This record gives sequence, structure tokens and C-alpha cells, in this order.
Amino acid sequence: MGLIRNIVGAIGSSISSTVADQYVEFFTCDSLGQDVLVRQGAARMQKGNNKGNVDVISNGSKIAVPEGTALLLVDNGKVVDFTCEAGMYTWDSSSAPSVFAGQGGFMDNMKAIVGETWNRMKAGGEISTQQRVYFVNMLEIRDQKFGTPTAQVYPDPEYRKIYVRLNGVFSFKVVDPVTFFKTQCSSVVGEYKVGQFMGTPASPMQPRLEFLDRVAEMLNKCGSIDKISFAELPSHQGKIREYMQDALDQEWLQNRGVVVSTVAISGITPDDKSRERIEKIDEAKMYGEDQNALAAQAILGQTEAMKLAGGNANGAVNGLMGIGMMGGMGAGGGMGQAAFGMLQQNQQAQMQQAAPMQAAPAQAAGWTCSCGQAGNQGKFCMNCGQPQPAPAPAGWTCSCGQAGNQGKFCMNCGQPQPAAEWTCSCGQAGNKGKFCMNCGKPQA
Repeated sequence: MGLIRNIVGAIGSSISSTVADQYVEFFTCDSLGQDVLVRQGAARMQKGNNKGNVDVISNGSKIAVPEGTALLLVDNGKVVDFTCEAGMYTWDSSSAPSVFAGQGGFMDNMKAIVGETWNRMKAGGEISTQQRVYFVNMLEIRDQKFGTPTAQVYPDPEYRKIYVRLNGVFSFKVVDPVTFFKTQCSSVVGEYKVGQFMGTPASPMQPRLEFLDRVAEMLNKCGSIDKISFAELPSHQGKIREYMQDALDQEWLQNRGVVVSTVAISGITPDDKSRERIEKIDEAKMYGEDQNALAAQAILGQTEAMKLAGGNANGAVNGLMGIGMMGGMGAGGGMGQAAFGMLQQNQQAQMQQAAPMQAAPAQAAGWTCSCGQAGNQGKFCMNCGQPQPAPAPAGWTCSCGQAGNQGKFCMNCGQPQPAAEWTCSCGQAGNKGKFCMNCGKPQA
């Protein structure tokens, strides 16, 4: 009796479950948004009191595919059909034939049902086949934050090799839903989310780590090939995306069915040593292009040194005397004099360029020859033909023999103008600086 009861129970459950699975179902999927990559389809409409199994799709069932979504049909764990086009589709050639599908006539369908019932009886009344609908998100998955955990080498065309940290966002897109389904989630129950695929910046999965690994390759190409300064990287998003796609798309597309869509850098920061070197190079460039700025900086540096020496209560006199002695020897004071001379010369040159016509009236008077002829304009006297006498050299004469020096440095050898000697009240003679070499008193 027990054996008969089991058979009857199996027959009863098998027939009831098989017939229940014959109602035509309707499958669709709401928008998967930015969080879900794959979702298992579930019947949205059932006729009457359909208690059929969700893993059996009746022949003739309807499936609506929304925009931006791919549909995959899986039979016994194998993808048997898919589409990336939105629209309404009908399931055909199901391994669970439907009585109500109207294909092959009622009796033919009934024979198929009997065969399916026998298969279920052999499996203890359970379904011996599995059919599922999956929807794959093909929208652009945006706002995937990234940041380099350590400073990356950047071959800057101007500052040479510097180290920078980057942060920004990127987006990716599933373009091959079958490959993505087979390699990443297979016959998942329920949903497969973005976090399971990419992880988070704090806890990254392998694809995110691969993206960060290719950042160094992208930086090398931007600096060495395109000669983009690190400060201009955020304005070259197209080139960055191109290099990241070149580095990842072939590998990601082949292995996962995914490609990089966009890359945007929101911040780029050099490390402390690189920043210090950049500031020094920028400062040197500024002074090289602007001599007035260089002279002003030299004077400012000497002024700050004198303030520092004057603020030292124990050695103010010695500090100031040292600056004076250095000035006499052409060192610290020479720098100040050089800077002042450069500044004065630049100002004189600018004044001469701004008013070139001011010297014209003086030249119009001409010169007077020794024969008495006045108003000569050329190089020879209009009366007797004598050449114009050379003007007496002005300025000071250097030890190298160069006469007519107007600034603080010799035009020939660059030596500073010798300081005038003076005698201190203590009797010390030959002082050239601003303080006495003997007693340290300032020049009266």
C-alpha cells in the first residue's frame, strides 16, 4: 500500500503541477537603474489560479523588453536566445508545452503533457527542466568614483618627473550581455548588482582594481606622447577616456562584455616634494622673464636679512657690521648694489623708450669746431673739415681700464664700482663699507 500511495501521490502532484504550468505567462522588467546589472524575470500576469513553477515558461508566453535592456532566455542553465531590441516577444519551442498555446492541436499538446508528467513522476513529482528569463542592464553605469591610493609618476613636459594623486569618476557599459551573463553571474537568483561587480572605492573588486592599475599607463601617455602639463589634465577628458579605453576595452570586452564609457578627473594634486620643485621652477621662470622682479626680490632679501640682524639683541652690531663688510668685499652688499643697479638701469631704459624724442632738441644745436664753426650736425666740420672731437668719457673707470661706466658694475668685466673710502672717528682709515672695521661705528 505504501508503494501505491506514493505512486498515486506522485501522479496527483505531477499532473496538477504540469497543468498549472500550462497557463501562458507575461514577463517584463522595470528600469534596472544604476544599481542592478542583471535581474531574473518573474511572471507579472497569471491566468486564473495559476500555481505553476517560476522556472517553467509556457510555450506562447509573452515577454516585454524595455529600452536599455537586453533579454536572455535560459533553458536548463544554457542561454538559448537573446535580444537587445526593445519590444514584445513570444516564447516558442518551450520544453514545457502549453495546452493553451494553440500549436499542434489539443490532442498533440495533451500527449506532450503526458510525456512531461511521466518525466516528473520519474523525478519524484518534481520538474525535470528549468527555464528562466533574465534582463541585463545595458545603460551607462555612471559615477563610479576612483582615486589613486599612492602618488603616481607623471612625466610632465615642463617640470619633468613629478608625482601626483588623482581622483575622479568613470562610467562603464555592458555591450555584450551574453558574455557578461556567462562570466559574471550566470544563473543568479534574484539580482546581480553593481557593487557585486565593481565593489566600492573602500573595498574594490577586481575590475575596479584593474581600472586603477591602468591609470599609470594613461598618465605616461598623456605626459610623454601628448605633452600635456599636469595642471591641464582635467581639461583633456577626451584624451584620458581614449587612453583608458585603449588600455581596458579589449580585455574587458573579451573577458566580461564590458567597456569603459567615460572618465572624468575632478582633482589632481602633486605630492609635497613635487609641489616644492614646481614652485621653484615657476619662480625662476618669473624672474628670468622679468628683470625688475629679480632686482626687487634681491633687494627684499637683503632688507629681510638686515631686519633679522637688527632683531638680534646680542649681535645686532656684529650682524650689521658683517653685512657691511660683505658689501665691501662684493658679497652681500654687492648683491644689493647689483640688484639696485639692475633696477635703475631697467627704469632708465624704459624711460628712454617711452620718450625717444626728448634727446632730439639737444642734438639739433650741433657742435662747435676749434676753428669757430658752430652748428655742425655731421661728424666733420662744415668749415674746415676737422672730425668731431670725441666726447669726454663720463662715469667711473674700472680697474680693467673700462671708462665711462654709468651703473654700479663695470660694462666690460662686471666688477662692482669701488666704494669710496672713509676714516672713522676712532682713527681707522680705509673703511669702504657702512661700518668701521675697527670699532663697528656706522659711517658719519
